[in-house]
Amino acid sequence: MTTQHDDPDPEALVSVHEATDEAEATLLVEFLKSEGVDAEAVPVQNSWLGPVLKAHNPYWGQIEVLGKDADRARGLIEDYLRATPQPETPEETS
Repeated sequence: MTTQHDDPDPEALVSVHEATDEAEATLLVEFLKSEGVDAEAVPVQNSWLGPVLKAHNPYWGQIEVLGKDADRARGLIEDYLRATPQPETPEETS
């Protein structure tokens, strides 16, 4: 009989963020690595099918880390995005 665990496998890759584009993914992966978290960007879109896949997946790809680092990575990404100025939307500039 197998038992199911609530915690992810500490050595399995876990998605911690959906990046809107490749630049954001690269930036976040490098940031996590600088903080000692091994991370990888996994695209879900191909550049040659961008418009088609963008309708199906509204994000470029996922940031993945080991399960044992997932909570820390999510917190670091959240703090980083909160501290980074976001571009204004057209409604905000009117």
